[in-house]
Formats: sequence, structure tokens, C-alpha cells
Amino acid sequence: MLDIKLKNSNKFKLFILIMAIVLSCAGYMALYPTFENKADKYYKDSLSNDAFLESLQRGNYVLYKEISEKVDGINYSYVDLYLDTEEEWVMDINMDAFYESGNLYEDIDGLSEEMRNQMTSTLNTWENGFRNDIAQNVDYCVIDEESGQFIKNTGRKIEALWKKGMEGEKEELPYVYYVMVTYNGIGNSDRVAVKGKNSDDLLKNVQAVMRNGQLEPVLGYGNEVNPYAREKEYYGVSNLNGKAVKVSCSIKAPKNTTFIYALTQEQKSVLAGGENPFYSSWDEWYSYFRAGAGDFYWMMLGILTVVSVLLMLDKRHTIHYGKIVRIPLEATIFLAVIIGGAFEQTVIELVLRTNKGYFDAVWNNYLFFLSVESFPFLTGAVNFICLFLLFGGWVYAVNTLGEIPSMGIKGYLKERSLCVRIGDRFCRKARKLWRGFKDELLHVDLGEDIKYTLHKTVLINFIILGIICSAWFFGWFILVIYSVALYVLLKKYIRKLQEQYKKLLNATGAIAEGNLNTTFDEDFGVFESYKEALYKIQEGFRKAVDEEVKSQRMKAELITNVSHDLKTPLTAITTYIDLLKEDGITEEQRKEYIGVLEKKSLRLKRLIEDLFEVSKANSRNVTVNLVDVDIVNLIRQVYLEYEEKVEEANLIVRFRMPEGKVILKLDSEKTYRIFENLYSNIIKYAMIGTRVYVDVEKRDGMVIISLRNMSAVELQVIPEELTERFVRGDSSRNTEGSGLGLAIAKSFTEIQGGKMEVVVDGDLFKIVLSWKCE
Repeated sequence: MLDIKLKNSNKFKLFILIMAIVLSCAGYMALYPTFENKADKYYKDSLSNDAFLESLQRGNYVLYKEISEKVDGINYSYVDLYLDTEEEWVMDINMDAFYESGNLYEDIDGLSEEMRNQMTSTLNTWENGFRNDIAQNVDYCVIDEESGQFIKNTGRKIEALWKKGMEGEKEELPYVYYVMVTYNGIGNSDRVAVKGKNSDDLLKNVQAVMRNGQLEPVLGYGNEVNPYAREKEYYGVSNLNGKAVKVSCSIKAPKNTTFIYALTQEQKSVLAGGENPFYSSWDEWYSYFRAGAGDFYWMMLGILTVVSVLLMLDKRHTIHYGKIVRIPLEATIFLAVIIGGAFEQTVIELVLRTNKGYFDAVWNNYLFFLSVESFPFLTGAVNFICLFLLFGGWVYAVNTLGEIPSMGIKGYLKERSLCVRIGDRFCRKARKLWRGFKDELLHVDLGEDIKYTLHKTVLINFIILGIICSAWFFGWFILVIYSVALYVLLKKYIRKLQEQYKKLLNATGAIAEGNLNTTFDEDFGVFESYKEALYKIQEGFRKAVDEEVKSQRMKAELITNVSHDLKTPLTAITTYIDLLKEDGITEEQRKEYIGVLEKKSLRLKRLIEDLFEVSKANSRNVTVNLVDVDIVNLIRQVYLEYEEKVEEANLIVRFRMPEGKVILKLDSEKTYRIFENLYSNIIKYAMIGTRVYVDVEKRDGMVIISLRNMSAVELQVIPEELTERFVRGDSSRNTEGSGLGLAIAKSFTEIQGGKMEVVVDGDLFKIVLSWKCE
């Protein structure tokens, strides 16, 4: 029930988050008209800026030449119209003063020509710019005030603006923008008329630009006293006669001429677009930025942050623990920076383009088959989707930080920050490298060739001393520091050698005292190569002790078992011999006693023979005659010899062997004895009425033979001990046999290159024999 409630709570909280995002999108989109109204107040029309108005003023100089040539019928150069130069000889002048002012030329003869060339070059550049930009996009008309002649580039009645002034608008001219400037007889712009989006600002800008002039600053006229001065004097010495010369230059402006530049709505839209050199999209974007489009965007992100944090404080809200929000901290920061910073500009651009009808133009071009009435719906959908993705991404980024309260800042950084994890790994690796370098520098294994260590040490010392020597006088100070550091390192190294030597002495002393379980976990340093030798010595001593203990135990058990097994039949033989000596025994009793004596003597003989065979097999004093033996046939043959005894024991034998022959190189007699002992062992110790399984299979180049049976008594002997001499599964030793059957079988198996293994699993007894097959 708790899980169901938690899931329902999470669904409800997720619904709240989605609704908060939806309301944020709707609320922000509702502010689009407000942004547009405020942006209009801050936006400065590109047709009112200085760059565009200065291009119009330059056009005045170009068009004045054109109208002058038409009125006078003379082809003028720009120098003829705009530059006057006069030269005169002067006697008393202060050359030093003029030199300081910058108006003194050492060679005055070429100055006039230089001024003409500069003016010609400048006005030719202006003319090219005017023809390529203004003349192709703007309707213009230039009118001579005295003759009334005019030149224009349009079929529209643009001259009506001049004839009737502001009343010319009554002619229903299609112009939504114009600038009209009239120059008087001395070249001043005494009359300016404009029309535009903000006529007052436009008028001020036109007046300022026309008053500042264009040619004067370019040609270096004007000064601090009169920045708009059109005249300037230059002094120098003529190379022709060595006399002082004054050159007076003056720049002229258009006179008695009116210039009109006008735009229709279509022309204004084209010229105010992004393809012309006077348009700046930044101005429009910045106007929306000042109108608060970016501030409100951040306000919405702040509101969504508060909503997300409030939901996180509710313990029933576990969305921020989900796997989907477990992203690296760097990804969260990147996402937040992109959404909050970079996409702020995109959102403002989205508002701008929506209000300017950009999307309507796109739908009209590419979705022309739709009705115009559907365009606002499509535009709104695009805006909503974009804002939903941005706001949703921000909420997602905030939720990725939701585990900070539970994990702590340190734990969160360690778990989620890639930089911290990489830095931590780098620090660990750096420390490891430093330790390795220090060990490599200070650790010398006396069991290895130390030439490499000596060469390395000498080379490092040579490099350090070389660096010290290159420091000249300051090298003495470095040498002192190096000597102190070297002394400290050598002292530390010698102490470390002493500690390592003491560890080695302690380890060898412990082994000498008989402590064969001593561990050598310490670092022996330069004596590290001796650690392996100590391990081998310790292991060798341990094995020798174990073997000796085992041998002594086996000897004691052997003596005990042999004494018991030999004593039992001997005691019986002695007893029945005494009975035979008694008087008055009948013939039947005598025969019975003789039968018992024969049986006990045969058992004693068999026991002695088995013991002899085991001893020879263990001492490898046995002759093995290897021949090709069909092991499957041999197993069946031995079974036939014991079939009656198997039936008497009420056992059921199941064979699982290959159909064909399985040939092995074995001694047939000794192999026969092996299976004879194994069958005999099964008959003696198997539980009555159970099954016995005999399996033969080839596997991985080996012939594996297994015999399995259920033991009649509980096996409390370790499987390895069952193959020792005089060890029986029946610890009471009431069963017949010498206890050497499995020992003989194992010995005969091993001397023929095989392996015998005893497996005990509860009451399951299993013998596994294995030989390599050719």
C-alpha cells in the first residue's frame, strides 16, 4: 500500500511540475505584446542612425556635381567644385611656431597637388558607395534652387516634396520616410525637413550630421577652437627659389541646392532588413532585451526553481531520486548554462521574430496550402513547444540536484562530479607514481643486478648538478639546499635499510625456533628477494614435519593394526590346537577343529601376502608387464568371478560402458587384482538390496572408470585414509579382510601410471580410476 501511495504521489507531483511549466509558457507568451510596445520605445531605427545619414550626406556631394554639370553644361571635377588653393610669398614668419602647430611643410611645392589627389580619391570612393547602395534602394531628387532644374532616379513625383514643403504630402505620395536638406548660398544646411517613425529624433540626427560635415574631418580640417572650419593655411620653403610660401586651402560645400531622399514602405522594409549595410539586428534585439524579455525569462526560471525545490522538500516526492535524473554535475551545469544563458538570447530572438511576423512569412512560403487564419495557431504552437522544452529542461536540471540534501555536498560531488572523480583518480595515480618513483629511487634489491640502479642514480645526480651549475652564483644556494635534501634522504634510506635488515633477522630467527607459521607481510626492501627463499624454507620444513608426523602416526597405526589382525587368527589357531590335544574329542569335533584351523591359517597367509604386496608396491619393487588390455572385457570378466557373491549380497549391478573395446597399456594380472579388490570391497560394505553402478567413459584423452555403491554403515573415515594400510570403513573391524584391499588397488593403479580417487558423499561411496588412453 505504501508503494502504491508513493507512486500516486509521484504522479501527482509530476503533474504539478508539468502544469507549472505549461503555465510559465502561457504566461510568458501573454507578455509578447507588452514586450513589443516597450521595445518600440527603445528601438533606434536603422534609417535614423549616423551611418545611414552620413551616407546620404556623402550622396549630397556626389549629386551636387551631377546637378552642377546639368545646369552649367560643364564637366566638373570634384576638385573644381570643392577645393580652392592659393599660394603667396611671405617674408616675416615664425617657422618654429608653425612647425610646432603641424602646419609647416619642408617641401611646400607639392602640397596643393597632394590635397587635390586626396580629395579626388575620397569623393570617387563616396560616389562608388552611393551608386551601389543608396542610388539602388532609395528614391532621390536633387534640385537647383536658382534655376529650378532637378535630377531624380524615380518616376514618382518626389519633387512635390520640394515644391510644397510639408504640404507635398497632400499629393498622396507613397513615401513613409524622407529626408530633405537645403543648402543656402554659403553652403550651410539652413533648412531640413524629415518624415519617419520618430520624426523628432530623426530631425535632430539629420541636423547634427549635416552640421558636422564630411570632407573637413577626412582632409584634416578643423581644430579645437573651430572643429567645423573649412579653411586652413600651410607654410613652407619652396625648393624653387628658397623663399617662404603660404598655401591657403578652403573646402566648399554644395550651394543653393536641395537634396531629397525618400522611401516607400516596400523600400523601407527592404532597406531595414538584414541584407543592407546600414541595418543592425543587434539594435532590435537589444530593444527587446531592454524591454524585459530576458528578465521575465529568468523570472519564469526562478519560479520553476522554487516550485521544484518546494516539491523536493516533501518526502513523498521522489522524482529527483530516479535513475533518469542521475547525470554528472557537469552535464547539469552545462544544461543550466545553455538554457539560462545561451538560450536567453534565443528566447528574445523568438519573441522578436514572432512579433515581426517572421513565422507568418515562413508559413506563407512553405505551407501555402494552409489558410492564413491558421498561421497564428502554428506560430503559437512553435513558441509553446520551444518554451516548454526550455522550461522543462530547466526543471530537469534543478531536479538533478535533488540528492544534495540527502548525500551532502561532499558526497554528491564525489558521486556525481566527473571532474572530482577524475581529479581524485588523478591524485591517487600521482601519489602512486610518486611512491613508485621514490621506491624505485630508494629501493635496491640485493638479489638482482644493481647496474641499472647505479646508472640511474648517477644520471639523476648528474642532471641535478648540471642544473645547479647552470645557475651561476645562485647555484651555491641551490647546492646547499640539494646537499641538505640529499643528507636527509640518505639518512632516511639507511634507517630504512636497518629496519629491513632487522625484519629479515626476526623472520629467520622465528623459523630457526620452529615457528613454521610465521608470515612475511612486511616489506623487506633490499632483502625482498630473500622473502621467497624464506617461504620455500618454511614450506619445506613444514612438509618435512608433516610427513614425519604422518609417518610416525602410520607406523603406530600399522603396528596396532598388524598386531590385531595377526593376533586374531593366531589366537584362534592356538585355541583349536589346544582343543585337538584334549582327550575324548569325537571324530566330528576333530574335523570341525581342523577346518577352523585351515580357515584361520589361510586368512593369516592371505594377510601376510597382502602386506608383502603392499610393501613391494610402495617401494616400487614390482615388475610391471604392460600389454594391450581391453579394460571393458576385463571388468566384466572379474564381475563374472564374483557374480554369485554379488547375488548372495542381494546387490544389483548396472554397467554403463562403451559397446566396443577400450584398449589400455596395462599389466593384466595386477589390473585384474585391482578390480578383484574393488568388487570384494563392494560386496563387503555395500548396503543390501541397493544398486551398484560401474561406468566407463572416454573424456579429454582419459579413460575414466567409476564404481558407486551405498555404504551399509555410516562412513566416518576421511576418504584419503581409506586407501591407507589396514584402514576399513567398518571401524569395529568385525568384517573379514585385511584392510589392505583399497591400498593394494591404489598402489597397483599408480605403478601403472594411473590415478585412484575415493569420493564419499554421505553414504555414497565412489571409486574413480583414470588412465591416459592412446
